[in-house]
Amino acid sequence: MKKTTLLVATCWFMFSMLPGFAQTMPPKWGIETELVQPFLPNVGIIRLQATRTITGLTGTNRGDLLLGAYIRPNVKHDIVEKINEYMLMVGYRQYLWRGLHLEAKTDIGFADGTRNLIDGKNYNNFSWFWEANAGYKFALTGKGARGLYAIPQFGIISGISADIGPRGGKSDIFLQGSLILGFQF
Repeated sequence: MKKTTLLVATCWFMFSMLPGFAQTMPPKWGIETELVQPFLPNVGIIRLQATRTITGLTGTNRGDLLLGAYIRPNVKHDIVEKINEYMLMVGYRQYLWRGLHLEAKTDIGFADGTRNLIDGKNYNNFSWFWEANAGYKFALTGKGARGLYAIPQFGIISGISADIGPRGGKSDIFLQGSLILGFQF
């Protein structure tokens, strides 16, 4: 009888505490999109990504896995007449202090450049880019709560393997700024 009473009391205590515990757990998932780059001339990059906290839930040891898509559909370009890029993205965001973070990503997929402006040829090939960014995550709907957030970021992006033909001396390393809107849940 004592064992049964102890087991029932332990189970009751554990299950009565779970709802409160679950409500205090920070959200682990997020979905994000880029707000500025899709509307810039000669850029037109659409980014959609999901985030999942994989290391630490709070503090400076927190880190997020990033998975998403990099889409650049039929955009006027300075090296080719039009460019189409469709890539999958994987990355990691490490928080240093509050919302301050560093981020590393790789984008792998396909690029199609029509009529290179130097040699007139079309280029269709495998593309592989890397990115490095620094930014700050601002909660828009409550600190640490589920809801909207904004991330201004600055960094660089460059091709590891990307060939859209002769570049005429133009660099393949680009500075980039972005404004990300996200929702965490």
